[in-house]
Amino acid sequence: MYNSAERETIGLCICLEAIGDIVNHALLLFRDVSSFPGEAEVLFHSPIHRDLFLIRLLDFVKEGVDKNLTGVSGSCLEVLRAACSTRHFDRGESVVAMKEALEELESWLNHKKEITLWLPTLNTNAKISISRLEFLKISGNQSKHNLSRLTGVSRGVAKILTEHGYSISEEQIPLALDDFREHLSENYFIYYGTWLSELLNNIRWALQSYLMPTFVRAYKIEDYDSGMYRYEYPSDIQSEIPRQWFWRLMNNVRARPYLKKFKGAHYLKQESSLEWNE
Repeated sequence: MYNSAERETIGLCICLEAIGDIVNHALLLFRDVSSFPGEAEVLFHSPIHRDLFLIRLLDFVKEGVDKNLTGVSGSCLEVLRAACSTRHFDRGESVVAMKEALEELESWLNHKKEITLWLPTLNTNAKISISRLEFLKISGNQSKHNLSRLTGVSRGVAKILTEHGYSISEEQIPLALDDFREHLSENYFIYYGTWLSELLNNIRWALQSYLMPTFVRAYKIEDYDSGMYRYEYPSDIQSEIPRQWFWRLMNNVRARPYLKKFKGAHYLKQESSLEWNE
């Protein structure tokens, strides 16, 4: 129905706004580190804000978007990866920063390091080595659903434990999910929240860099006194609905990212207490 440029426009707008729903001042508190100029810590305002961060992050990196809208069957990450190939808004290699920012987040998510989880409900001290994305799937879904909707998560946890040599029946896992919450949502992702916020913010700023040349060409002031403006549409965005998405996308660029660029504190990019070797 829509051409490639129109689908990229829609996908970019959806992804840009999804990032804005994750990294913003409503969910996160930023604190500059005076002893390390240029670095910052990121804190959650409350456990509820932490849970919402994890839910939205999981949605961004794992849950599929509507292919009818974007032309991509996959997550927002995959939509952005596809945009790096179609690159309809690339001007002077402005897409490069987005490619690099996506690779950094994907590398973080795919990283594996053994962690130790004391699970008192199961009387088990489990040593587990899976990707950070797998831990996010546990925490994000646990933050989103009640126990009756966590059968898939329980099945996945049972499989992970079995693969690591722990014989635990699947029926016991729902009783132990609070143990996982204590370790992951209340420890692991609290520690890594700063780093994750930086990686996501880098993607938002990379999107800004990618789209800014197009914004500069499209943005036209109609009346300086009233502030009225309009956008000139690129020639390959012809359909009415994609044009509305383009207007919305350009307004997001005009508004700029919610957060300034920042570097996460280096001491929050090492390893959580769950990863310490005794």
